[in-house]
Amino acid sequence: MHTFDCITGDADHPTDKGTFHVFLKDKTHVSSKYHVQMNYALFFTHDGKAIHQYHGPAFAFLRSLKLQGSDWVGSHGCVRLMEDDARTLYSWAHMNTTIVVKK
Repeated sequence: MHTFDCITGDADHPTDKGTFHVFLKDKTHVSSKYHVQMNYALFFTHDGKAIHQYHGPAFAFLRSLKLQGSDWVGSHGCVRLMEDDARTLYSWAHMNTTIVVKK
């Protein structure tokens, strides 16, 4: 079992809630919509939401703001993980792995 800290969608771009399945894995994906790196991407929605590596600064600070209820901080709907966590999950998860998003 693994537990990872993450950053999810912001108020304008919420992360979809529900039960999904990994339908695409891409180790070095680049978002065509936002032009950002999404390494270790596990796609779970057909509109581009994925679990992937976070490449920005201050992950812990942004996560703490999110946990305090900030609506302005977050992703565009993806689930962002630290690099080691994203790599671990990418290696472990196979196609069709179930993903449950609750919050």
